[in-house]
Amino acid sequence: MQDEDELLDLVDADDSVIGTIARSQKASLKTRGFLRASEMFVQNSSGQLWVPRRQKHKTIAPGGLDYSASGHIGAGESYAEGLAREVEEELNLKINPKCLRFIHKFPPTGAEKMFFRSVYVYHSDNVPRFNPEDFSEYYWLTPQELLSKLEGGEPAKRSLQETVRYLIDYPAAAGESFGQVAGKK
Repeated sequence: MQDEDELLDLVDADDSVIGTIARSQKASLKTRGFLRASEMFVQNSSGQLWVPRRQKHKTIAPGGLDYSASGHIGAGESYAEGLAREVEEELNLKINPKCLRFIHKFPPTGAEKMFFRSVYVYHSDNVPRFNPEDFSEYYWLTPQELLSKLEGGEPAKRSLQETVRYLIDYPAAAGESFGQVAGKK
């Protein structure tokens, strides 16, 4: 559910809050600052990610593949708190932000130049009771299977391919496999 009057923190290049902005004004950011967003994958014990397909009426990536849950971080929220709110709205799942496993924070470059994006994993073997206003169907895919779909031209959110590549390369960055990290509680 998008509330165009929702207040979002406006942050500088160091991700420090410098003000607030209404969600409806985010297109006017240009040189004023950056916003915050969080993205999450539900990962099962087999290492597969729960990947939903967005409804065709969505403004961003209509009919495309998506994170299990994602969204803007509201004014005064931490990345994990904002994500927990989004998970409840999109997946009808109430989670404690402490149950989210932080993976990486992307600076506002690459696929999304106006956002700091924090990526998390939530470990569960259950299929979320997703909001049918947000998603039409879902798949359980390994990170490599998802990347293959994206490289094959499957429509998706712009940042999804960059994030999945990071997840696949995560062992090199962290000294352990993404599957090991996601399974930790």
